[in-house]
Amino acid sequence: MGMFSSVRLHQVSCPKCGAKSDHWVQFYFGGCGLEVFKIGDKITWGLHDRGEPGHRLIVTRGLGDPCPGCGGPYASSPNHGPDLFDVFIEDDVITHARWSEDEFGLELGPIRADTLFAVLDGYPPGIKVGNEHDHRS
Repeated sequence: MGMFSSVRLHQVSCPKCGAKSDHWVQFYFGGCGLEVFKIGDKITWGLHDRGEPGHRLIVTRGLGDPCPGCGGPYASSPNHGPDLFDVFIEDDVITHARWSEDEFGLELGPIRADTLFAVLDGYPPGIKVGNEHDHRS
């Protein structure tokens, strides 16, 4: 997929086994100039843009690592693996990331502005935005 950005996640709790681990999650939204972000950072635009700026809330696919404790948290399927994350961006600020439950069907497309993302009306139930140390509730 070419250039990307990353978000660094600290002490993410696995919903399956409870293990806490740090993760680098690559995502393809924004400037994609190999920037490294943390939760709460504003993404940049203007380098290798993917996606569309100006949306109130989007979710995009991230690629990280499975849980080191159990290899999960979710079973693999043809379009979904335990290393996939959902990265939430509100007004161009990274607000939340979690292991993906595949609830948004991003792999089904369509690809818009050279990436997979969905515009949301609100956060899914159970997400606590702004708590950097618990990215999964």
